[in-house]
Amino acid sequence: MMKPFSWVYPLSEFFQKFLSFCKSHTVFSLFIIFIVGLNTLARFPIRIINAVTLDVEPDFAVQVSWLRKLIEPFVGFQLFSIRAGDPLIEYIVLWVWLFLIFGILLVSKQSKQFIKYWVLSVPAVIGLAYLIIIWMIFWPLPANTIVNNSQDTILFNTHAHSHFSHDGLITPEEQMAWHERNGFDAFFLTEHNHNSKTLELVQRQQRGDIPHYPHIMSAIEFSGSNHMVLLGLTDSLITFGKKDALVIKETHRQGGLIGLAHWFDGRHNSLEHYVNLGIDGFEIVNRNQIAYPIETHEKIVKMCSENQLFIIGGADYHGYGPTCKTWNAMAITGWNELDHSARTAKIMTGLSAGKNQVLYYSDRRIYGTGNIWLSPLKNIVDYFRSLNGFQVLSWVVWCLLFIVFKVIYSAKCFYLIPFVSGIAILVQGRVLLEKSINVMQYNDILLEFGNLFTLHGIGLIGSGILIYLILKRFPKLIN
Repeated sequence: MMKPFSWVYPLSEFFQKFLSFCKSHTVFSLFIIFIVGLNTLARFPIRIINAVTLDVEPDFAVQVSWLRKLIEPFVGFQLFSIRAGDPLIEYIVLWVWLFLIFGILLVSKQSKQFIKYWVLSVPAVIGLAYLIIIWMIFWPLPANTIVNNSQDTILFNTHAHSHFSHDGLITPEEQMAWHERNGFDAFFLTEHNHNSKTLELVQRQQRGDIPHYPHIMSAIEFSGSNHMVLLGLTDSLITFGKKDALVIKETHRQGGLIGLAHWFDGRHNSLEHYVNLGIDGFEIVNRNQIAYPIETHEKIVKMCSENQLFIIGGADYHGYGPTCKTWNAMAITGWNELDHSARTAKIMTGLSAGKNQVLYYSDRRIYGTGNIWLSPLKNIVDYFRSLNGFQVLSWVVWCLLFIVFKVIYSAKCFYLIPFVSGIAILVQGRVLLEKSINVMQYNDILLEFGNLFTLHGIGLIGSGILIYLILKRFPKLIN
């Protein structure tokens, strides 16, 4: 017969072994205490908020996929970083930190010999940093997505670019896939200063040659005194070198609406100047950034309220990474039953009346006050604060697996990392060059990045081979 509470003894033995394990692995123990404590005592759950009022929107939630939970330590911080206000600068600062920390660790362990290790590690550090950012931008990582729990509300984007813009990385079809993956029902395709290709795409969708979802609408991003999105255009228009007033007049003639794009990130003229010109609204969010500082945010909201102008959020998606941080929401009854023209008309009418809400993916403090050089520390703290229990558990399990299977840094990394990274970057460069062939008259960035990645890939491969030859000739350099 089983004794009462006999299960307590094996459980007690397990905890004793676990405590012994933790004592013998101090770094692991401190790390787990840090992330669990931070997530428990100072958790900042990811929410969808109203970008105007900054209040939580209860009809919308965030979905974290099972794949992301499973591989959280390998993709989580990267996906968090790409949603930063200035992701590229903050990413570079992070790697400067990592390289300096690596140097400090070498000093503590190797004393005066640390310089040779530090120098030999430069290609590996650059290669790894380069590989990860290419991975973040071009791979379909399992990013969190919005969940629309409302009855009749549709989500749409007012700002997006394909490879028919000079700085777009992806095809219109890839834009459609990204918008569908991020919960959009519709989007305006805003190529820079022309809309001929967009009108062709809209006509193809009207004929049923391409999927009806998500709904595509014609627009332009006009490079005027400040960038403007010209929404709902019905005729072909080229705006290169044209004056603001002329473009605004023509857009209104076509029944379109003009939204001033990311004014808060440049401010060439005053808000009053553009209101007097006849624009119809302002972006309050562009890409990852809400209008900043808070005084500017309040000024835009007040200006729109006093002049009956709409407020929009522009994802301004060019093809960089899988994530999205802003949506426009509008209640439209019977959306699925409407034909193409009726859908566009409903959105345009609703925008004109200011009936849309701007949603924002809130996973960190909106208005940070820290120095850019402190951004790595801030981002690490904010990242772990935003995780749910399954994601924290994923970190714990993977750390345990690395310890149990004794995954360690090998001297081979000095040449393998730049070699492997170089091959991956070289391949990506060739892919971009291939994509650039048919759009050279519209696009600059594909050719520029393609050549850049090709040269850098070759350079990294060469540095990996060079380090290998050095270590083979002088094996005592690395113990």
